[in-house]
Amino acid sequence: MKLNKSYIILTFIFFQIFISESVRAQDSQTLYYMNSVPQSTIMNPALQPSYNVFVGLPVISSLQFGAGNNRLGLTDIIMKHPTNDSLITFLHPDAEFNTSDFLSKLDDNNFFYEDFRTDLLSFGFRVNTWYFSFNLSEKFTTSINYPKDLLVIALEGNKSFINQSADLSNLGVNSTFYREYGLGISKKISDKLSVGIRAKILFGHANISSDFNDNTLELYSSRDSIYINADAVIKTSSPLIATTNADGDFNGFEIPGFIENSNVDSLIDYGLSHTNMGLGIDFGINYKPIDKLSVSLSVIDLGYIKWDAKDVTSIELKGNYSFKGVDVSNEIGNSSSADSPFDEMLDSLENSFTLKNTSNSYTTSLGAKIYIGANYALSKKFDLGFLSRSYFYNSNLNQAFTFSANVHMRGLSTSISYSMMNGSYNNIGFGLVLGGAPLQIYIISDNASAALWGHKTTSANFRFGLNIALGSSLKTKNKAKDIPLLKSVF
Repeated sequence: MKLNKSYIILTFIFFQIFISESVRAQDSQTLYYMNSVPQSTIMNPALQPSYNVFVGLPVISSLQFGAGNNRLGLTDIIMKHPTNDSLITFLHPDAEFNTSDFLSKLDDNNFFYEDFRTDLLSFGFRVNTWYFSFNLSEKFTTSINYPKDLLVIALEGNKSFINQSADLSNLGVNSTFYREYGLGISKKISDKLSVGIRAKILFGHANISSDFNDNTLELYSSRDSIYINADAVIKTSSPLIATTNADGDFNGFEIPGFIENSNVDSLIDYGLSHTNMGLGIDFGINYKPIDKLSVSLSVIDLGYIKWDAKDVTSIELKGNYSFKGVDVSNEIGNSSSADSPFDEMLDSLENSFTLKNTSNSYTTSLGAKIYIGANYALSKKFDLGFLSRSYFYNSNLNQAFTFSANVHMRGLSTSISYSMMNGSYNNIGFGLVLGGAPLQIYIISDNASAALWGHKTTSANFRFGLNIALGSSLKTKNKAKDIPLLKSVF
């Protein structure tokens, strides 16, 4: 099966709209202060779990899924039909949709995201004041970024951009599927201070990303024409085979037989391959300035993946195109025309741009995140927490803030949180941990409130897992001393 050049041109803008580098995978904020869950060290390797030994059950020890955007709720996209008992999208002709209200909700730069993680193998153990952990994880992240001007053109036309250019500079693409081997070490230096670090070796399975800088995609409108100027590069690394024509220009992709025919053995071999190597590091610190207060700082996912030239296809899209409308007068009453004006328009669009295929290695970053936290223990079993998450990517700052109340007991831990994230202020989260030694089950979400008002929720995440845990540090270490029944007076 082959994906041809025309298909690539027509889908190029689609990928630019729907995938971006500006947002990366997001761990659950509520997880941070649930230290009875060993996976809490993912967010700060300096934190030590409350169990001395844990073993994560393969695949199901840590299943994480997240998706969301920065502005739009579900009812902004899907709504009830005004007369029928059915649901329709905002683009349906019968939708009671106000374009101005919809556009007013958008920022100049908007995003969607989706991420998934599962641990194939994980374990950890304590040795005196040291804690060691290991994880083998599969991760998939996709980001979606688009400028407001793009939807203004789609919904209102180009009337707002006569004799000026629409700002499409935020378009981009990044979607990554990779494997992570992580080794974490934490040291409790004193009762007040602990530090930790996690070294990671990464192997990329597949990636698509773009080099799309300012002013490399312009759409300029005059009163009678629309002009498109493009100068961009899309880089891909995957098992798809790039083909070229006699001139050496990119001509499409071919799907390998083992994928098209679902050859299980070949798919497994590809999934277990160790190519496209990268490195990463996490580090953190946890400090108690006073008895009941602890503050923490961590930097997570500082690293990169280098995509080898062997499986890389770099597609350069360069050219100019002017659109002056379509003349359909000759088509009225004429059904024998071999080529319609729309076919001619697509041919003209294809011929206006040059798609060149080069195979050079390239590097993508993981998208580092910074966590700053504070926790105050009101008692041994109850504490209050605050967590700030922030990260920069492509000059864009994304932040989230979470307040939580946490209860820690043997056999039962729970947390209730409130988060401000992704332009939304109605995120009530919940975390529950049942059991302990030898079996622990946990479920955590920053957006449990979506069950009540999901139509207004802009994002959702969910984490579930099963662990074997032994040796709780919540046990009382100092036993009461025996008092003799009779006391000698001599």
